[in-house]
Amino acid sequence: MRRTILIAVLGMALMAPASAFAKTTTASASAGGVTATLSYKDGPGIDTKDERLTISQNGKVVYDQPVPAKGCFKACSPDDKRPVHVTDLYGDGSEDVVLDLFSGGADCCTIEQVYVPSAAVNSYVLTERNFGEAGAVLKDIGPKGRPVFVSANGVFYCQFTDCAASGLPLQIFEFSGEKFVDVTKQYPKLMAADASMWLKLYYKDPKQGLGFIAPWAADDYNDGLAGTARTVLALQAEVHHLKVSFVDGLERFLTKHGY
Repeated sequence: MRRTILIAVLGMALMAPASAFAKTTTASASAGGVTATLSYKDGPGIDTKDERLTISQNGKVVYDQPVPAKGCFKACSPDDKRPVHVTDLYGDGSEDVVLDLFSGGADCCTIEQVYVPSAAVNSYVLTERNFGEAGAVLKDIGPKGRPVFVSANGVFYCQFTDCAASGLPLQIFEFSGEKFVDVTKQYPKLMAADASMWLKLYYKDPKQGLGFIAPWAADDYNDGLAGTARTVLALQAEVHHLKVSFVDGLERFLTKHGY
């Protein structure tokens, strides 16, 4: 009899869906009476599933929805360190929610999802940005400690040399009006530091440094130093470290992309 019961139990276990045995993980963050909890099964990684975000205000649930997976394999995998942030993106005393997600794959892509409170729907509304290979880090370096997204410009990826050696110039975004706004030019010291890093890497081996001189030029252009950048590029062409065609192409590329 016991053997029969055991066989029946094992049979039921084998017929049960895999999701019944999936591991559930949660990650939470709280501030200013707002608590955001991300839950998902399996993962983090391409096997992430049943991903859901719940937001509470002073203990009352005001948002409880699956996490959208636009641009991802099956789900946008959460960052395995700290995927949930509750922070005041607008600097207006109202707490917002940010999710750090990854689309999966060898060459892509960091996705930032921002949830802000909306009186119109008495809940939260979602805006997201795919930061590609560059990724983004939330840092409290804006005016009065306002959080901003520190990233880099992914359009430079694979453009001037092989992908692995492609440097990306600094980009910084603040979240305003329910959208990501490029405010890089408001941070000249960070642009100068970024430019200095790329130029040092270029001078280590100029003939192999096309992927480093390009983001350096972009940083300088953005910082109001286009004249200086053109002079350096011309000198590097004169000593045959750069081809004139490369310099001309780089300037056209910078102009095309707003530098």
